[in-house]
Amino acid sequence: MSLIKSQDGKKWINSFIVVSSTLVGYILIRFLHQIKEWFDLESKIPFNYDFLASGFGVVVGAMTFLLIQKNKTAYNHLNEVYGELVKVVWPEKDSVLKVTIGIVIGLAFVSLILLGVDYACREILELLY
Repeated sequence: MSLIKSQDGKKWINSFIVVSSTLVGYILIRFLHQIKEWFDLESKIPFNYDFLASGFGVVVGAMTFLLIQKNKTAYNHLNEVYGELVKVVWPEKDSVLKVTIGIVIGLAFVSLILLGVDYACREILELLY
């Protein structure tokens, strides 16, 4: 059972590009604000540094969106990735739950073994020293 339909490809690809571009702009804005604190740029730049940093971040984010959108190679790659993602068959909830419980039980068992080995090594070292 696939959660993603093949007809929704363009919508999902555009959403991914928007989210990626937004993250690029946000990270750049945060970076520029950090630079401002490190180098005390408010006193060196005569006009509003926060406004400039935010504007620059928005412009770079918009440029990132446009560059990815217009680049045929990148867009074709995203189409291929989406095409492969449509083919993924996700497991049922019951099988995921069973496997998760099995992993937790296995980890508990291995943890107990390692706890026993640690205790034995500690006792042996106490006898030696």
